[in-house]
Amino acid sequence: MRKTFGLYALLFLVLASTYSYAKFQGGYASWFLFAATSVIVLYEILTRLYAGQRLTSTRRISANKLTAGSGLEVDLEVRSQSKWPLAWLVVEDVIPHRLVIRGAENKRIFFPGFEKQIRMKYVIPNMQRGKYSLQDTILQTGDILGLYRKKAVHSRHDEVTVYPRIVPVRYWHTVNQFNAGMSYAQNRMAEDTTNVLGVRDYAPGDRLSRIHWRATARTGALKSKEFELHVTNDLMFFLNRCQKDYGAAGGPVFETAVTAAASLIRYGLERKYTVGLVSHGMEKKIFPVSRNQEQFIKILDHLAIVQPDSDLSFTDTVLKEISYLTRGSTAVLVTPVVDGEMVKLVGLLDYRKIKTEFFLIKSSSMITQAEREMIGKLALFGVHAYFVGSEQELEEAVRGPVVHAAYI
Repeated sequence: MRKTFGLYALLFLVLASTYSYAKFQGGYASWFLFAATSVIVLYEILTRLYAGQRLTSTRRISANKLTAGSGLEVDLEVRSQSKWPLAWLVVEDVIPHRLVIRGAENKRIFFPGFEKQIRMKYVIPNMQRGKYSLQDTILQTGDILGLYRKKAVHSRHDEVTVYPRIVPVRYWHTVNQFNAGMSYAQNRMAEDTTNVLGVRDYAPGDRLSRIHWRATARTGALKSKEFELHVTNDLMFFLNRCQKDYGAAGGPVFETAVTAAASLIRYGLERKYTVGLVSHGMEKKIFPVSRNQEQFIKILDHLAIVQPDSDLSFTDTVLKEISYLTRGSTAVLVTPVVDGEMVKLVGLLDYRKIKTEFFLIKSSSMITQAEREMIGKLALFGVHAYFVGSEQELEEAVRGPVVHAAYI
């Protein structure tokens, strides 16, 4: 308000000064100066009253859900219902900074004059996985001399979800050696808790309900019940989100891990397998095994925002959930690291009759000798190891004949 009053006072002072000069000086030049000043003052007053009034805007986006690597098209339309011309108009869409640095031209200046409609189209190329919020539209206009500027904020909110890229997987040899050819279903067995076949030594992760108390009292050592198995199709995926395993520059590696997990999960659901996901990080998410389409949508929504932000080691993550895995199911481990702790974990899974599929997010040419030795040890438990150094390598890694880790 004070600024507006000062502007009017300045204009009045200039007008009064030129009038006084013309009145006392006389002549063509002095009166021409007064006339020009009067036009400028009138223009400034009318611009102050009418410029930018009754501006409306509409934003349309090409899609609310995209796949990583796709481009987002934004169409912004601005309409002016005022009869006063606009000398200039700045149109800006408020979008996340990480989209601006990708080349989005979300701010432009126009010189509409008497035009009533302006359209601004821009494309955000190569969208990366995540959830994005496109916020307000900001319109700024003013006079030619820069003495007056008006700003209007049109509140709006558009959510855009970018899902991980899905690589077509036409074939994945996931035969479970614990099936014993009992059914066409390629993968799993589950326990029939109504039929106890015998007892075995207690294994870490066994639930309290599994302990056979009579055998424990008789032998003086913890014993667990051994149940009859029947074929199932349970695939439980474990995504490594341990921050230190990916390092400071592990962004592309983690994106490959997420793509691999999403692609294999879709493969399993397309073949009517029951699929679940364990994802431990700052936010712990567990999706119990299921085979419906809603399961895939929920998992994709999670994978769209997941980050390598866990302080818990990957092996500890799997150990926390191992007691909830049914014997005869398959644990699919997606990780960029293989070490001695991983070998111990796979040995425990094998002891509990849980098959392991191992996806190492690293190209075979980058595998160190120490890692090859660890992968060789995994082969002793019948583990199939797949090397996935990039998204393009995933289909090639899983569609060929199954090769045990020791021979890769």
